[in-house]
Amino acid sequence: MLDKDGLIDKACEVFKKRFSHAPELVVIAPGRANLIGEHTDYNDGHVFPIAIDRFTVAAVANRRDRFFQLYTANLDEDYTFDLNRLPEKRPQWVSYVMGVIAEFEEAGFELTGKEMVVYGNIPVGSGLSSSAALEIAAATGVEKLEGLEIDDKEMVNLCRRADHRFVGVKSGPMDQFASRACRGGHAGLLDCRTLEMTHHRLPDKIDFVSIYSGIPRSLAASEYNERQASCQKAVDVLKKADPTIQALRDASPELVASQRSLLGERIYCRAKHVVTEERRVFGLMEAFEKEDLQKVGELLLEGHRSLSRDYEVSLPVLDEMVDWLYRQAGVMGARLTGAGFGGSLICLVDSAVVDLEGMTAGFLERFGQRTPEPPQLWRLRSVDGAKYQPVRRL
Repeated sequence: MLDKDGLIDKACEVFKKRFSHAPELVVIAPGRANLIGEHTDYNDGHVFPIAIDRFTVAAVANRRDRFFQLYTANLDEDYTFDLNRLPEKRPQWVSYVMGVIAEFEEAGFELTGKEMVVYGNIPVGSGLSSSAALEIAAATGVEKLEGLEIDDKEMVNLCRRADHRFVGVKSGPMDQFASRACRGGHAGLLDCRTLEMTHHRLPDKIDFVSIYSGIPRSLAASEYNERQASCQKAVDVLKKADPTIQALRDASPELVASQRSLLGERIYCRAKHVVTEERRVFGLMEAFEKEDLQKVGELLLEGHRSLSRDYEVSLPVLDEMVDWLYRQAGVMGARLTGAGFGGSLICLVDSAVVDLEGMTAGFLERFGQRTPEPPQLWRLRSVDGAKYQPVRRL
């Protein structure tokens, strides 16, 4: 697998072959792993992600017309469109790029065309935000080549609108914000209502292992939007009991429990997950600050069980994976990360104890024949958000 520098070199090499000149700049946008705070982002709640050392790179140059020429080196596919006449049908990966470009125009920025090559090592469908990294890489490339200075909040909202209008997913702000603004060695506590992020140093004693389950998932084809609609139904009921409630972030577990009969069992369980997960975010942040790693493990397991039982976004095999991980020496905590319905787990480990090679062998022996794709395990580092650098054109 190529590292960040290798991805940059590859993207520039491919760009030069396709367009007969070097790009003007490259953008490096990381994926993300959410430590806790799942499905709270679109409920105006709090999340606690890290940006990870898996990246999407966009190599970009200006054109003099209004045509955008795109190429993905991962899929070996190209696509050209005229910004004056956006096509209604396009490949899924193009929707992410076209969406952010169109939102620049909608926001009043009149763009020139671009040549763009994208290449990355974030597994698609893994729950590590390959799509958000693609959006941030493309949007940052356009921003810098156009000589714009867009703050993090505005950029995240632009990318979210692209998700809503061009991809069909009513996403919250976490994925794009983590890819754009997180800091290495820290987790970012993001208030999804105000889009204010504070950075909290991670304990030195822990390390992260990402586990791609081998079960890809697609948000647009999943029940993601149904979960969001269920949350809004819960808010509509809870507001009758407390008119100050604007989103589930504002409700307490006690209030939700008191309205159980009015909510109905399914909506009650959805709301219960969100309001208890909101409390777990702050519990985990406090446990990290105190370096109470036993409490960290308890909160991660509690969060996973809530995702499985109340929010119903896990799968039986994912639950088995989490249980298996908790039985391994040196594992302090594990849970589903991302929207669910497949994707990835994140595992907190004592790096001095865990034998990743042995853990991988055991995991593959137990689960390798039970998933559509081979599971993958790798160590993660928390890294800075999106960066860009000029390229000398030859």
